[in-house]
Amino acid sequence: MQDDTEDPSAVRRQKAVNTTDSEWNPIRERASAARMSACGYIAQRALAPEKLPGPSADGIAARLDSIETAVLRLAERGEDDGWTAALRKVELQLLTERAISGEPGGPR
Repeated sequence: MQDDTEDPSAVRRQKAVNTTDSEWNPIRERASAARMSACGYIAQRALAPEKLPGPSADGIAARLDSIETAVLRLAERGEDDGWTAALRKVELQLLTERAISGEPGGPR
């Protein structure tokens, strides 16, 4: 029996989801791996905050490292004029995005 003091909107009620077996099987496997019921897994994934589209800050940092390596090679050959300015702009943008997103963004 339900307690009358409980918020009715907080009570879980049975719902139905129509899927094919080929859609349901991976859901069930992922839920099992997360030690959750399939329904709980679906609800958690559907209600999770959406990730912003685009590369992660770590992906950008990895690309920045490869750009930095290319810039160092250009500098060794005396061809680094435009690349250094471009690299600094990318670093500033990365630090700004990390600050906005709350990700750690200390010096690499």
